[in-house]
Amino acid sequence: MATETIRNDSTTAVPPTILRVTRTAPLDWLRAGWHTLRAHPVASLLYGTLFAAACQGVLALTNRVPWFTAAYLTGLLLIGPFLAAGLYVAARQHAAGERVSIRAALALLWQRRTNLSLFAVYLALVMAAWVRLSALLLALQVDAFGPTAHHFLGVLQGHWNPVVLIYFLSIGGLLALTVFVSSAVAIPLIVDRDSSPITAIQISYRAVTTNWQPMLLWAMLILALTLVGILTWFVGMILCFPLLGYATWHSYRALLA
Repeated sequence: MATETIRNDSTTAVPPTILRVTRTAPLDWLRAGWHTLRAHPVASLLYGTLFAAACQGVLALTNRVPWFTAAYLTGLLLIGPFLAAGLYVAARQHAAGERVSIRAALALLWQRRTNLSLFAVYLALVMAAWVRLSALLLALQVDAFGPTAHHFLGVLQGHWNPVVLIYFLSIGGLLALTVFVSSAVAIPLIVDRDSSPITAIQISYRAVTTNWQPMLLWAMLILALTLVGILTWFVGMILCFPLLGYATWHSYRALLA
């Protein structure tokens, strides 16, 4: 599928057309992301290392408040699309045949700072809502508003109230779905065209609903690679994070014309 030439201007008056892709297109996005990663391993692994370090930092900061650990880690994953903005710029530079430069990436992100900041506020509000709701649900689960490490270990061992568990998974799934639908191509669109957050969210929603079957596969692949990163104590994120970032850029190029 042909893609349009990379533009250097920051805005575009005509909204992009939503394209239909095949059901297995997400596999092509991952392959293309892998090729981009292999072409620029140093910068890619640096981004991955920084994200893995952020996850480890959350673990360290919540060591004395373990009931917040899951909330903050999942919240961090919710804002992952925003944290991958530098990877979108790197993939953009690669597609244009330019040298991948972190300095140039920061310069471009600074140019897009207004719309990126507004979108970051939206994601931060979603993360804050999840942190508070998950903490409240855990407090209801252990019947204490000041859960101890003993309570938290009991939760990890599967001592869940079924009703609380249903609420926990339902609310978490709803928030994750909201973030996925609204940001699937939104941040790459802001990075590439300096689109407004509202327009980017609307286009992202249309792209997902128009291609709901391939996007369902894409969401499952994102979840699978994220679990790999978590189960390896975030060491796997060093590779998975840039891979998903680059693949997200390729999904944006494939879904919009």
